[in-house]
Amino acid sequence: MPNEPPDRPMLYEQIRRYAARLLGNAGANAGVGEDIAQEVFLRLEQQRSTIQQLQPWAYRTARNLVIDRFRRDGKIQSADGLPDNLPADATRFNPAILAEKKEILEMIERKMNELSPRHREVLRLKFQEGLKYAQIAEVLGEPVTTIAWLIHEALDKLRKELNVSH
Repeated sequence: MPNEPPDRPMLYEQIRRYAARLLGNAGANAGVGEDIAQEVFLRLEQQRSTIQQLQPWAYRTARNLVIDRFRRDGKIQSADGLPDNLPADATRFNPAILAEKKEILEMIERKMNELSPRHREVLRLKFQEGLKYAQIAEVLGEPVTTIAWLIHEALDKLRKELNVSH
């Protein structure tokens, strides 16, 4: 699947927390956020071939399911589909989440710096510069197949180092 985050359990947990925050007091009974996350991943399996960007799709689907729940419960009062009395926590800026992401990014950066210079270069050209394989091949003067192999090899090493399954 294109642009699929490497860690589906982590995405599942992110969606569960997001849904629980949006539900606020409406989701006070345990497991409503879990129900939404399960529904999102059930739909993912059903619509897998049509999804272009997994993470935004998952968040949008979770938000729509929460809005559907509010509509069903008669709690919608605003044009955006969320109730006017949504608790502040539902949309609160959370520095802890940013800190967690920063920590993960720093760990990835450390592991990337442990790769060979050649592997680092192809990954940076691919993911930081957004170049296609053919463009990277042109920049480095290598065949496209070599670039594809280097990227595969570098990602495989990172997955093993970060203990991420794919």
